[in-house]
Amino acid sequence: MKKLIACTLIGAMLCGMTVSAAGSPSAAVVASSVSATVEAAAAAENKTVGEYSNNAVVETPGLPDALPTGQGGHVIINGAPSNVTFFLTKANAATVKDAKAQATELGGKVLSVFGTKAVVGKFESAQVNFYMKGVKAGQNIKVYQKVNGAWVEVKVVEIREDHVVVDMTSHGTLAFIEVPAAQ
Repeated sequence: MKKLIACTLIGAMLCGMTVSAAGSPSAAVVASSVSATVEAAAAAENKTVGEYSNNAVVETPGLPDALPTGQGGHVIINGAPSNVTFFLTKANAATVKDAKAQATELGGKVLSVFGTKAVVGKFESAQVNFYMKGVKAGQNIKVYQKVNGAWVEVKVVEIREDHVVVDMTSHGTLAFIEVPAAQ
């Protein structure tokens, strides 16, 4: 008798349950949501989606022939290899104008101007490899960082095909300037 009552109750519970599943978003809906998020993040950084997605600065206001520049991580922080990436930010037209004035003083030409930021706030030293499409090994490039309104030279560690490696002591705006070989 107990089995009969138990089976009857189980049957009643199963019949009384409604089965429904929530609709799943389609791949197109998810992709458009992600795309909108990336577009918004890129716009907030004043970058194109390509620049934002690739951590690069391709177009610089006031510098029509700027070299496309990127940073792919592996920054050496305080002498130790890391997985840190320095994120590149676009410089505004006023900063580019100031960098051009610095280049004129040096008799050189601005190749790229941009800012850096990272999850690593303060550090004593950071060796950063910047990808700069078009740089040739042996080019005479000086790097300057804007500090308290003045351009301060940053140590260049290496210049090779499409790369300039620098030692930095803080984040900020950098200007890469090609100067005559005599300097």
